[in-house]
Amino acid sequence: MDRFKLVKDPVHGYIVLDEDLLRIVDSTAFQRLRRITQLPFVYLVYPGARHSRFDHSLGCMHLAKMFGERLGLDMYKLKVLTIAGLVHDIGHTPYSHLLETLLREKGLTHEDMTLKILEEDNELSSIIEECNIDVKDVKSILEKRDPLGSIISGPVDVDKLDFLLRDSYFTGAFYGVIDVARIIYTSKLVNGRLALSTRALGVVEELAIARYQSFMNIYFHHTVRAAQTMFLRGVRMIEDLLDFSSMTVEEYLSHDDFTVWCIMRQREGTREVLRNIERRVLPKVAYEYRVTQMKKHADIIRKAEVIKNIEEMIAEEAGVPREYVWIDTPYIPPLPYIDQEGIEFYIEEDGRTVLKEYYSPLLRFTSEVYEILRVYTFREYVERVSRASAKILEK
Repeated sequence: MDRFKLVKDPVHGYIVLDEDLLRIVDSTAFQRLRRITQLPFVYLVYPGARHSRFDHSLGCMHLAKMFGERLGLDMYKLKVLTIAGLVHDIGHTPYSHLLETLLREKGLTHEDMTLKILEEDNELSSIIEECNIDVKDVKSILEKRDPLGSIISGPVDVDKLDFLLRDSYFTGAFYGVIDVARIIYTSKLVNGRLALSTRALGVVEELAIARYQSFMNIYFHHTVRAAQTMFLRGVRMIEDLLDFSSMTVEEYLSHDDFTVWCIMRQREGTREVLRNIERRVLPKVAYEYRVTQMKKHADIIRKAEVIKNIEEMIAEEAGVPREYVWIDTPYIPPLPYIDQEGIEFYIEEDGRTVLKEYYSPLLRFTSEVYEILRVYTFREYVERVSRASAKILEK
């Protein structure tokens, strides 16, 4: 009898790991995900938000398998898709997307690091090959060269479906509660691409709204972003020690949330950042504006060197120390809807499955970028920084 393990997941119920999947889960690269938080510092606002990339990856694997079974994939393709869902996040930096900023400034993403680990980590690649799966086929899905890649990363993918449900559960903010089963059970492969029945339009709109509300009320909560922005500046003070882009795979996999925290605690400048987070002494919003579509200046302002210059200008105008002004520019990435990467819908017509264009104002709204610019400072400087920010930024 094959060995298998039942994992009791609070979101999806029991998740089944067969012997092959269990060996992947027990690998060094995958176990590291236990020590990488899914939502860095969100626990400062939502105390239950302590879940990890490990939990999320198991959930994505579970949903990928459900999709594959619904689509009637053969056993090999089903296993490849399931493994792709399982390992899709192994390339994350410590503190997830927060420190991925350092990678992106060097032209890399956590997806790039995932592929690099699959190529260069002998332990993980050997385990996958011993499962009678070609690592190249897993990479093909993750790189979206295989049409099944949209199930892992696409407009309606297992990543979104899991993190919306999981983040809602652990925060207690129920914005992300959506009918995942309906999306999966109305899916089909049409002309080689994943498509959803027009009968699922309502739940897809619910997903779009849930994603938007989760960004606005959880991920972009002003207190959460205050802590993240302050922490990121602290990490930049020791960037020479944490140049993730130049690390070997072995070095990269040796780092997690705990190693970064410990390195920061050993240095006086960064130790003060951690003390403030531990005591919840966080910057306050002094100035904020929002735009519903991408503006030309938004791409410029988001550049690290430009942010630094504007912070210095505001600090000088306000007469406060430079280190007491932080600029944050979070934005909600568009949900693909109207381009070639968008959501495909189908109808059944005279016994045939036909792709159908479907207009939705809600989906069109979420296919646009929504951006926020915030200026933070400590409480005693809020009024001065507010006036200085308005004077400089409104020019």
